Amino acid sequence: MHDSDVALVSGLEPGGDEWDVWLNLPIAAEMLDRPLAESDASVPVGARHALSWARSAGVGDGADVTVIEEVLRSREVFVEELFDALLDRLGFPEA
Repeated sequence: MHDSDVALVSGLEPGGDEWDVWLNLPIAAEMLDRPLAESDASVPVGARHALSWARSAGVGDGADVTVIEEVLRSREVFVEELFDALLDRLGFPEA
């Protein structure tokens, strides 16, 4: 997380596949000097990887990939709220 504005979420699946997604895409695109459309295009793949990762952890059976995509495209003043929403939608129990 960077200054509560943007976050890079990374995961490693049991088979060794790595994945990552950005939270607060417009800020991430600006920070990375990439077009927003390019960052947005990666959302479906990132959502599928995140859901696969959650399922490999034993959660996420009831999760819907389109809901995960919505979270990845959402904006919040504090990115920590998006991180919590992502974990919730992936089916992880509340801490």
